[in-house]
Amino acid sequence: MFDDLKEYINNRISYAKLEIVDSVSNMFAASVFGILAGMFVMLAFFAASLAVGFLLGNWFDNIGMGFLVLFVVDLLILAVLLLFRKRIMLYLTDKAVKAAMDAIDTSDEDEEEEKFL
Repeated sequence: MFDDLKEYINNRISYAKLEIVDSVSNMFAASVFGILAGMFVMLAFFAASLAVGFLLGNWFDNIGMGFLVLFVVDLLILAVLLLFRKRIMLYLTDKAVKAAMDAIDTSDEDEEEEKFL
């Protein structure tokens, strides 16, 4: 009886470790995907920024003036981001916690499905 209890406890510990690995791997995969998507979004914004700079430059008949206007707009966007940084950070933290909880819930659902099989 004692050996069965010991084996049960060891199995539960192993199962808990596997659940943690599953959750961490899901969060890692989501993080890597987020970083890659963010990089491509930044690349797209950079290309769009160049296009808008040249477009404004042609509109002002001065390429330098077009990029200067774009620079001022970028500074204004940066100021707004800095002004609302706490709200933005809270939003991102909420999203990260939600993703982590979804990963845990997904592993729990997989566990329940295995019970029925």
